[in-house]
Amino acid sequence: MFKRIIYDDWTTFVPLISFWFTFGVFLAISLRAFLLKKSTVQHMENLPLEEDASSNPSKHDS
Repeated sequence: MFKRIIYDDWTTFVPLISFWFTFGVFLAISLRAFLLKKSTVQHMENLPLEEDASSNPSKHDS
């Protein structure tokens, strides 16, 4: 009977630990995103649209 009580107590901590760990990671990522500089945000917004002049010079000739 005591083994079951101890086992049940341990199983309640694992979801709590995993929840707080996940919440901490989510909070850290959100804070980092909110605290980015405007220039960095604008640079990251245009990353897929920026063309590198050295990789494809034929597009810039026309």
